[in-house]
This record gives sequence, structure tokens and C-alpha cells, in this order.
Amino acid sequence: MKQKDAIFLKILIPLSFLFFTWSVSAQITTWQPPEGFASDRYYQVKVNGTPVPVFDTPIASYAVFDMTGEAKVEVSTMYDVRWVDIRPLRWNLKPEYTGDNSFSFNLKQPANLSLELNGRIRQQPLFIFAGKPETFRPSKTDKNVIWFEGGKLYKDVRLDLQDNQTVYIEGGAVVQGMITATGKKNIKICGRGILDGTYVKEMPGSRHRWINLTDCENITVEGVTLHNGTTWQVALMHCNNAEIKGIRIVSEAASDDGLDICRSTNVVIDDVFAHTKDDCVAIKSHGDYPGDHPTDNILVKNCVFWNSIWGNAIEIGFELNSDEVKNIRFENIDIIHVEDGATISIHNAGKAHVNNVVFENIRIEDSRQKLFDLAIFSSQYSPDGNRDPEYSKKYYLHGAWDGVQKVPAGKEEYHSKFRGSISEIIFKDIQVVGGLLPFSVFHGFDASKNISGVRMENLTYMGKHLTDTESAKIRLSNTVDFKMK
Repeated sequence: MKQKDAIFLKILIPLSFLFFTWSVSAQITTWQPPEGFASDRYYQVKVNGTPVPVFDTPIASYAVFDMTGEAKVEVSTMYDVRWVDIRPLRWNLKPEYTGDNSFSFNLKQPANLSLELNGRIRQQPLFIFAGKPETFRPSKTDKNVIWFEGGKLYKDVRLDLQDNQTVYIEGGAVVQGMITATGKKNIKICGRGILDGTYVKEMPGSRHRWINLTDCENITVEGVTLHNGTTWQVALMHCNNAEIKGIRIVSEAASDDGLDICRSTNVVIDDVFAHTKDDCVAIKSHGDYPGDHPTDNILVKNCVFWNSIWGNAIEIGFELNSDEVKNIRFENIDIIHVEDGATISIHNAGKAHVNNVVFENIRIEDSRQKLFDLAIFSSQYSPDGNRDPEYSKKYYLHGAWDGVQKVPAGKEEYHSKFRGSISEIIFKDIQVVGGLLPFSVFHGFDASKNISGVRMENLTYMGKHLTDTESAKIRLSNTVDFKMK
């Protein structure tokens, strides 16, 4: 890699500190950020007596540390505290109120948590990102390692990675910019530092994908925190063999999908926290590739998702233009809020046959519109879609979906040629554990481009087993072989 082609950066703060605290049962690791980057405006956090820096974004604050053993987390805040919900609820963490503006709780293992005060999810919640200790730390002198040092702020970063390169963002480092690669192998992006989009708008063009990898193979993205994204944040286009593990995403912007896996194969997403305004995770298959290049073998597990006021928490779609989208699995996921849109969705606006998809052991705590949303339709994103404003205005389908267009009378056969199908979908052990029970929709395009072979096993609402579409608030259209038990 030629340094002048790969990175342009300005080092603003020269000091770095790494803090450890030990007790008989625990070790805590935290990092000192650049001067003035952390804030005590809303919260102050201590873990086993050690102050942990708090970072503010427009939508939430967060604190990051690694831990072994057990930890006591102490929080002081500007707010008068009468109630604290600690999510995911399955951890059963209960705060001890130590004053009108303070509380604490005990954490027995690493977890990504949302602390919400007084029942107001838009009153600057606090995210606690407690991770496992790093298992990989590259050599700083390795010529294939691009090292961002802790305690420093790096602006205007433009990395175009080459084969066998590692980007290491050390805890306490803040990087503002983008990381791209095309047609490369053996790429690693890791560390405990921050990718910050706050000032990316000052760079030429205001919307940048932070991690944008195309036609790449053997990829690892691990441990970093991304906040204030401007558009898609981790995007894989036509990649093979990738692991995205232990990253945290805190964002609230238009089109700020957390993870976009597009026309890719053999991808594992593990232990990710994502708060986004748009899709938390989206599986797609578009791009200028042959139809027989599928989206295939994707596993998403052990994640926590909060989807804000549009988009979906778990999405397959809209752009599904390969011949197949198949062998996709979502398991052991906590969906703590879906403020609008769908909790779990397959939106097939292309020609693909979506098949062999499993959703298993998923807990939904607060979902406000749709629970399951499987639909085949024409949209402005479709090959036969129309983005002309006047056309969109005339044919926009005002209803359960965004971006979907009505089929003009007499054009049904034409638009059907561009449609795909959805089949062999399993929902198993899906629990709605709080809030209202949202409605669900299964909507095929027509009798031939339909949804088939859906199996729903052990859907529960507040512990009650739902065994029929009426009690589960499910509406079926152009859907066959749908079974619940």
C-alpha cells in the first residue's frame, strides 16, 4: 500500500492512557479518549470504582469497557431518577437506587445494555457496552498494520485497503473517515476505538459508508464502536467469508443501516449491538452481478437491536435481484425496541427466490407496528420500479409499507415477470415479552409469485402460546401452506 494513497490524517491529541483496575474477582479495562471528547453532561459512570468515560451522541450516551469476573456499575445523572429499565430484560438486572440522581447494579458477565430512565426512551438513554477482553492485538511494527493510537483524534481519514492489511483502532482512539477495499483478501478491522461520523459531513460529499468492502474475501470486523453514521455503516457487497463480531453501533440518521450484507456468502454476524433509525441489519442481493451469484449462508446471532422510527430491526430486502437468497439464520437475538416498521421482515421487491430462512429464539420487548412482515411487491427500488416523483405520487401505496408502489390497472402481468417468491421459512421460539402485540402480514404478489411453506412453532405473547392467525393478529394474502403450532 502506498501511504499517500491510502490515508490522509491529522493527529490532534498526542496523549494516550489505558486504565486497569483489579479486585479478587474482576478486572476492568477502559481507555482515555482525546481531550474534550468524553462528556459528563448527562451521566457519570464508575465500574468497580474506576471512572469510565461517557460519550454523548444526539440519540444516546454510552460507556465502553472490557471485563472479566463481576462488576459493580455505578451511574450518576443529571436526571431525577424514579425508574430505570435495564434491557435486554432477560438479564433480569435490577437497579439499586442510591439517591435521587444515582443508581447502581451488578453485572456478572459481559453484555450490551440499554439503561432507560423514567420510561422515556428518547430522553438520552445510557448504553453500557461491557465486552470481553481483546484476544487479538497486532504488532504495531508490522508493515501490514495501520495503527490508530489510543487517546488521539484522527480527522479526514481515507483508507483504501490492500491484501493482508489490518486496521487497528486502539481503545481511546477516535477516527473520523472511511475504510474501503475492492477485490482484496485477508482484511481485518478491529480494536476498541471509535469510528465517528460527527464531522464526516465536512468531507467532500456528506454521506459516506464507514466500512465499505466490495468483492473481498476473508474479512474480520471486530470490537469497534461506530457512532453518528451518515448512511450504511458496515456494508459488504459481493464478499465471501466474513465475520463481524462484537461491534457497537449508535446512530439516528436517514438511511443509516447498521449492517448491509449484499450479494455475499458465508457471513457470520455475532454479538452486535445496533441502535439505528433505519434497518439494524439488512440482507440484500443487488449490484451488477450475474443472477447465479446468490446471497447464501448468512448467520446472525447473539445480537441486541433497537430500530428507531423507520426501517426494520431484522430485514431481508428490499433489493433482492439474484436468482436466490437462501440459507439465512437469525438466532438468540434481543429486539429491545422497534418504534415503527417491522420487527422481522422479508421484503422481496426483486426476482429472487428467498428460501430456507430460520428465525429462532428471538425475544421482542417493545414493538409498535408490525411483528412479522413478509411481502412480495413492486417498489421504487425494484428493477421495474419508477422513481419519477410524479409517478411515485400517483401510484404510491399508502399503507403498511414505505416505498411500495401500486400496480397500474392492466399492468399486472408485466410486473409479475419481475417478481420472485418466498418459501420454506421457519419461525421458532419467538417471544413477545413486553408491550402490545403487533399485527403481522404475509402478502404474496399473486397466486404464482406467492409465499409458501411457512412454519411457526411456539410463538408466545407475554407467556401465552398463540396457535392460530386470529389470536396472533396475522393476515394472509397469496400465502399457501402456512402452519402454526
